[in-house]
Amino acid sequence: MNEQAVLDQVREALVEAMEARRELVAYSRLEAVEMDRRAREVEREALARIRGLLPGIPGDPQLQQVQTRLLRMDERLEELGARSDIQERSRALERDDITWRTFEDIAWLFGVG
Repeated sequence: MNEQAVLDQVREALVEAMEARRELVAYSRLEAVEMDRRAREVEREALARIRGLLPGIPGDPQLQQVQTRLLRMDERLEELGARSDIQERSRALERDDITWRTFEDIAWLFGVG
């Protein structure tokens, strides 16, 4: 698959995830905590989909940046998992924040928002 097709598919995954998040807010009567949990789930699924689209060593600068952001996310999540000085609830909140920031960074990179 050529890299332009990958770029298009990454953009499509981001747009679909953004729409899914908006639908949670627009059409849902969920409580805020549940809405937030589902939004992070949408973001995790989108990031996993994007990760699966990336070629081994991307030549395109945008794809390289996506790969770098995903690697940084993995490193931060691994560091968080290794910490013993944090309660599980705080760990979960930090994990969600790392996921959200990575998703938002990649969406910004592609001008999706």
